[in-house]
Amino acid sequence: MNALRHTQESFMHYLLTGDDDKFRDEVLVDERVSLQTRMGIYANAYRMRLRETIETDHEMLGLYLGDELFDQMVEGYIAKYPSRFPSLRDFTIHLAEYLKQLAPFSGHPVLAEIAGFERLLLNVFDALDVPRATRDDLGALPPQQWPQMCLRFHPSVQIFHADWNSVETWNALKNGQAPEAASPQPGSQWLVWRGLDRLSQFRSMLPEEAAMLNTALHGHDFSAMCESVMAWHNEDDVAGVSLTFLADWLDNGIIHHIKA
Repeated sequence: MNALRHTQESFMHYLLTGDDDKFRDEVLVDERVSLQTRMGIYANAYRMRLRETIETDHEMLGLYLGDELFDQMVEGYIAKYPSRFPSLRDFTIHLAEYLKQLAPFSGHPVLAEIAGFERLLLNVFDALDVPRATRDDLGALPPQQWPQMCLRFHPSVQIFHADWNSVETWNALKNGQAPEAASPQPGSQWLVWRGLDRLSQFRSMLPEEAAMLNTALHGHDFSAMCESVMAWHNEDDVAGVSLTFLADWLDNGIIHHIKA
């Protein structure tokens, strides 16, 4: 077992670094194809698989960058963040951070946001599934218990914070349209979740909805949720606005459980 482990580690070291000193002696001699060629076949196949993963997981980012910049990004990312995970599903988790830090990509913040949004869509799609609460569940709760009502959300529910028009850019590319030029859009917030049709969905949120959702996600009760909306609406309208948001969340399947 120790010999097998050494062979595996030597092979992985070669794939990640290109240094074949530790692995060369592990390969059997074959006069038909040179040692270097045979090893190169594996190394090239490995890098191609990593590239295909980035292309698949970040398709719209690739379209936005174009071939030349995408190639540059792929080569740089593989060199800086070689795969350390059993599953390639996790290979690109550092891509947004890479784009923030390294030129020429760091000069265009919208790129990191697009990468972060695409990563979030993957996480949302992979989230565990649980039952969804409905309006009937809400209706079964006695009115006197509503102020103490707390919500538990579907595991896929996420909030994406954007300071650029990254989501609009991604959506335009996804629909085969030319995106508008990158522009600041500070403080925009997007609700992202896996819908009842089991597909990842997203939509923008008004500031008051985002505040109410953040309050709910932190475990606060319905009275606190309503209070979070008061910064945007007068006291007479708060209950109606809060109920509208709550009904929409139920209809879209983002609430898992209602607890008094």
